[in-house]
Amino acid sequence: MVFRGARPLEYTMWKALFENGNAEEFLSVLASYQNADGGFGHNIEANLWNPHSSPEVTACALDNIGRAGLGMPDKGHPIVTGVLKFLTSEKYLTDDGWLCGLPSNLECSHAPWFGYDPQNEVFRILDPLLDFIFNYAEEDSEIYKKATSLKAKQRPEEPAVCDFSGYDPAKFEPWGLLPTDVVKSPESALYPIYKDVVDMELDGIADRLAGMDELPVADYKDMWEDVRQVIGFYYWASSDIITQIGILKTFGRLEFTLPVSIITGGSLCEKS
Repeated sequence: MVFRGARPLEYTMWKALFENGNAEEFLSVLASYQNADGGFGHNIEANLWNPHSSPEVTACALDNIGRAGLGMPDKGHPIVTGVLKFLTSEKYLTDDGWLCGLPSNLECSHAPWFGYDPQNEVFRILDPLLDFIFNYAEEDSEIYKKATSLKAKQRPEEPAVCDFSGYDPAKFEPWGLLPTDVVKSPESALYPIYKDVVDMELDGIADRLAGMDELPVADYKDMWEDVRQVIGFYYWASSDIITQIGILKTFGRLEFTLPVSIITGGSLCEKS
């Protein structure tokens, strides 16, 4: 089911996570979305088909490396040198963060939240880009200094206090705050606090996946803008399933042994 909606990006991510796939195979697919200026564009973000590089999509590319369970490549890797080139150019960078939502988005198929309003430009401090700069840029470089300044503007991290009293594990809304967004693993210091609601989420994932026989693309039909957005939701549906199985893997809730070659029938996961 995942493969039916997946691009090579999701397919190789699945292999890296669940089939001991080759990291370079995934990275080579990811690199196909990288432009000559070092930034990422195209539809790596499946709801945005702008081919031009943007900070937001570049952050998405870096997130994908983490989602695939891979450590960042070494400093000499072409992806790393390219991203560093893009970020040191300081394109779209201001004292308030990076511009998110580019004017050129309006020329391409995009979901409404990737629009652009010149009267209401949005600037964000993108953590994946900050982390990348702190890991790879020279400490005396201008981009490192600017990243340090942006980091100082962020609110200090505080212990998470979240109200999940209205949480419905039967629903999966990846854009909302989920218990496992707060508790990243069983080793988290917050796990004992949120264990009950985390278990509810894991049970909900198990129930949804066990009862799923098609990608839930139609669930998002109210968001369709054009045919490319319909295609994009197939990509996202595959990606979301990978994310959910990855969560089960992190919390030791997979019923099968990794690596797998193929899954046919049966249950993917178990309930506590």
